[in-house]
Amino acid sequence: MTCQSGRSYTIKVGDTLYIIAQNELGDGNRWREILKSSGTSFTEEEASNLQLGQEVCIPQTNTTPPTPPTPSPNEGKLFVGYFQSWSEKWGSEPNQLQLANLPSYVNMVIVSFMKPDATYGGNLSLAGTGLDFSADGSVVKGAIALLKQRNPNTKVLVAVGGATYHNFAGLNVGAIASVVKDFGFDGVDIDYEPFNTAQCSSTNGKISCTSDTEYRRIVNEIRQALPRPYLVTLAAWSIGAYGEGEWTNSKPQGALTGLLLNLLQSSDANKIDLLNVMSYDASPEYKPQEALVAYQNYFKGKIVMGVEVPPEGWGGHIYTIPEVRNLVNAVREKNAAGMMLWSIQKQPNGTPSDNNPSAQMIAKEICQQLSLGNCDLPLS
Repeated sequence: MTCQSGRSYTIKVGDTLYIIAQNELGDGNRWREILKSSGTSFTEEEASNLQLGQEVCIPQTNTTPPTPPTPSPNEGKLFVGYFQSWSEKWGSEPNQLQLANLPSYVNMVIVSFMKPDATYGGNLSLAGTGLDFSADGSVVKGAIALLKQRNPNTKVLVAVGGATYHNFAGLNVGAIASVVKDFGFDGVDIDYEPFNTAQCSSTNGKISCTSDTEYRRIVNEIRQALPRPYLVTLAAWSIGAYGEGEWTNSKPQGALTGLLLNLLQSSDANKIDLLNVMSYDASPEYKPQEALVAYQNYFKGKIVMGVEVPPEGWGGHIYTIPEVRNLVNAVREKNAAGMMLWSIQKQPNGTPSDNNPSAQMIAKEICQQLSLGNCDLPLS
């Protein structure tokens, strides 16, 4: 068949309507304008099950885009979910991956983790990047595009660093930027965790850390490689805003108390779009509500507060559902940007309960408290 209007396009490996619209019309959100060869529109199910060799019809590029839906009053709050690439199942098609099927209430997805010193040879090869998907790169790219197609308000970032990848001295911003652009990511989350190498100390009430210069360099180089509208976010250390002023003696104290203070009190803070505060792994004496106020004192941009599916990696604390609810209430009262979850795929030991909640239980609580809608939809 030939197109009744517009021009013909043949589906190739890794294609989604979102990718085609991004490449051919300049805006992935215009995917609904692409028609079947019969001249009819694609249903959601049909758009998720394109066939190799299938003909679709692309409108002329001067077609007026459809009027976007009116945003709901609650769309301003963020629910950030970290997505473990190593936990993703294998699939030969984008719609088979969990990444493509995440619910719309998780409106910022951060795919973990890319090496700071990554190498990238192009052609959507994941070798050398640190990302540990079992699926081919083309399938992962398609899953990202399909998720955005289904949930147009969702942003997808790639996290660089984490607890395993520490070689920020060898930061390869060229490779990172190329992966972001080739795979359709919306930006980078800098997860700088120098817990084995950095030391912070106080002199005359002022915190300085051995990592200050490197941290600012990382932010500057990544922002230069990915100017706005790409997003640059930080995974902020739990006690990273403690150590000065009224938070001089805030607990717990540690080697990285005040890790972010030098950065956040410099002009380089303006290069950051969002702080994802890792308000966990800090022992039961840690008060996340206090940490939120401290971070808001130093950073005037968007801040989300994080919770971890138990057990936490260090310190012995467990976020119960009532504690999650209390933190969300603090976020709302302090007009913070939202909440973060580490991680979407992590599961607790033993039977899930309000005192030992699963990722799904925490996600539903956050969704309901932030009034994000469709809160019964599963994470997987």
